[in-house]
Amino acid sequence: MAKVSRDEIMLAAIQLFNQNGYHATSMQDIARSVSIKKPSLYHHFDSKEAILLAILDTGMEQLIQETDAIAASDMDCVDKLRAAIHAHASMIAGNPQGAAVFLREDRGLGDGYLTQYVSRRDHFERTLRSIVQEGTDQDVLRPVDVAISVQALLGMVNWMTRWYRPGGRLRPSEIADQFADLFLNGLLKK
Repeated sequence: MAKVSRDEIMLAAIQLFNQNGYHATSMQDIARSVSIKKPSLYHHFDSKEAILLAILDTGMEQLIQETDAIAASDMDCVDKLRAAIHAHASMIAGNPQGAAVFLREDRGLGDGYLTQYVSRRDHFERTLRSIVQEGTDQDVLRPVDVAISVQALLGMVNWMTRWYRPGGRLRPSEIADQFADLFLNGLLKK
């Protein structure tokens, strides 16, 4: 029996969660897909929920690092929003199956794990809100309900998990440009 890494287990879980759903996938299914016995799986993860949290944290960590750097940069707020949209769309396009789990399966987490994940998700959302707020404070973006605007932006980009396919008509950067144009043209002062 070959040694299996945490990353290999997470990749197998992503595929199974997308194929069968989180709740319909068992630890035995995951172990079987990486050709190990179920007890060996517990050497890497305490539970299926811990695997899900690791998947969610991996995606969220990437988004947080990129958007925090963007927010802290000296770019103007419009360029910051464009860069944040590009980072988010690129994350989804770079790993569509992982992003689908990342965006659909968080309800599989129990209270303890969910609290941990939600605090990180909220951090990401607050960073986006701060960029939009910066634009309204600088009178570059028209006054809007920042929370609703960011929810709309997240909904637009997150929906890529339902329809994006590598090799499709548009490259991820072109999709991100379209999203940014749609979003910003609704916010820019006329």
